[in-house]
Amino acid sequence: MHSHRDRKGMALGVVLIAIAVISVMIVGAYFSNIQEYRLGANSLVQGRAMTAAEYGHGVVYQSWDRAFNAYRAGTTFVRPYTLTDGSIDTVRLTKLNSLTYLLNSEGRSGNGPHGGARRRAGLIVRLQVPQVKILGAITTRGTVAIGGATTINGNDSTVAGWGCPPAGTAVAGAVVPSFSNLTSGGKCGKNFACIQGSPLVSITTAAMDTNTYFYYGGLTWSDLVTMADKQVSGTMTNVGPSLQNGACKTNDNKNWGDPARNALLPGACETYFPIIYAPGDLSINGNVGQGVLLVGGNLNIQGNFTFYGPVISRGTVKLTGVGNHITGSILAANVQDSTSTSSLLGSSAIQYSSCANNVALQRTAMPVKAPQRSWAELF
Repeated sequence: MHSHRDRKGMALGVVLIAIAVISVMIVGAYFSNIQEYRLGANSLVQGRAMTAAEYGHGVVYQSWDRAFNAYRAGTTFVRPYTLTDGSIDTVRLTKLNSLTYLLNSEGRSGNGPHGGARRRAGLIVRLQVPQVKILGAITTRGTVAIGGATTINGNDSTVAGWGCPPAGTAVAGAVVPSFSNLTSGGKCGKNFACIQGSPLVSITTAAMDTNTYFYYGGLTWSDLVTMADKQVSGTMTNVGPSLQNGACKTNDNKNWGDPARNALLPGACETYFPIIYAPGDLSINGNVGQGVLLVGGNLNIQGNFTFYGPVISRGTVKLTGVGNHITGSILAANVQDSTSTSSLLGSSAIQYSSCANNVALQRTAMPVKAPQRSWAELF
């Protein structure tokens, strides 16, 4: 006798269950791979978007346009950029106050409903304004001779059309290490009738200190030379503002801004305050300029020249002829040739102006990142 067991459909059921399990495993693996791919792609576009945002910060910060320095608080500038990988960035630069700016940079990468990313970052920067030690209308380590119809005025003066605050405290007319460094003749006479200020003449050891002339509160002479907008030499004639296609022609070596607010050049060069650097001796014969003038040798102004802002010379300063007007201050270090004498002759005027000095120095300043937490990701 043989017994038979009923095993109908057993193999088929096992096969179907196996197929179902394998299908679930395959679908799970596929889903997991898809998720990994999407996470990887998302991380990639997120990283590119943040890279674009930081790229915008870097471009604006590293290649700072000093035209930003001239605008009022609350003004916003928009600068778009496109990266080589196709990402785009938009920087919104807002002036918070006279010295502080917020750079809001928004980077975008990728496209489509599942392939795009946006990241925003903020950076706070502050202008590092050179802190020139201005002790008087003219400060010198060496000897200065005053003659002719020259005048020196240490009483603070505003500048018409510049939006200056009220005049501040008067400074000394002339600052020298000792009275033996100062001689006078002509209309000035022996009693220094051509000098005004408080006091008329200041005798101080600070006039002998080279830091007075070459150290500017965190910046040095070399720093300002590096920041210079243009380098000049020899004899400069007919210095004055110029235009190119209706805009200020800043690459013109004779264009030193427009302090006179020339009606023929409406607003074009009014906000242009360059740092002008002469590595050696420099002679100037007319006409006008504004900013910061750095002379590595001796400065000789021969006539009919008007300048607004600080003038700093490593050598001597000589004014001759008629029509010379320096509104701001003069510092003559006399380190190039200590035996030479600065001379203020002819019909020249040196007028101290805190407004001219401050505006010129602020407009030539470059930014630095705010201390402590200057950067933050924004949402």
